[in-house]
Amino acid sequence: MLEEDGSVVLSLFCEADAPALVAADADPEHRRRFDFPPDFVPSLRHSEEVIARWESERLVEKRFAFAVRSANMGELLGGVELLPLGDGIANLSYWTHPAHRRRGVASRAVSLACQVALRDFGFRALRALVDPDNTASRRIAVGRGFREVGTEDGRICYILEWTR
Repeated sequence: MLEEDGSVVLSLFCEADAPALVAADADPEHRRRFDFPPDFVPSLRHSEEVIARWESERLVEKRFAFAVRSANMGELLGGVELLPLGDGIANLSYWTHPAHRRRGVASRAVSLACQVALRDFGFRALRALVDPDNTASRRIAVGRGFREVGTEDGRICYILEWTR
C-alpha cells in the first residue's frame, strides 16, 4: 500500500487485477477518454501485458501507475497514473471502473495521488489534460486545487503547483 484515506487505497497493480482491467477496457467511456484504437479488442493477455509493462516502467521511473482499491475489501475501483514530463512536472491521469463511478472514488484517488507525487516523488507540479465534455473529471481537477491554464491537443489543461 502506498497511501490511503480510510475509503480508498493506492497500491501497485498485480496480475489478479487483469480481469477487472479487461472489463474497464470494454467500457465505451473508458475507451473514448483514453484514445483506444477503434479495432482494439480487450483481452486477459493484453491486460496482463499492460500490468507487466507498468511494473517495468515503474522500476525505471518512466511511469507510475497505481491501482485504486476499496480500503475495506481491496477491490479494484480504478487507477491513477503519474507520468514524469521533466523539470519536476508529471502528468496525472485517473479513471474509475464503470461500476464505481459517481461515488467519489476518483476525487479521493486524485487527492492521494497528489500527496504521493509531492512526498514520494518530489514533483513540484502536476498537469491534467481533460476532454472539454468530461465535466466529472473537470470538477475533480478543480476540486483538488488544479487551475485551468489553457488547452493542449484539444483538451483543457489543468495545473497544480506546490511551493516548497
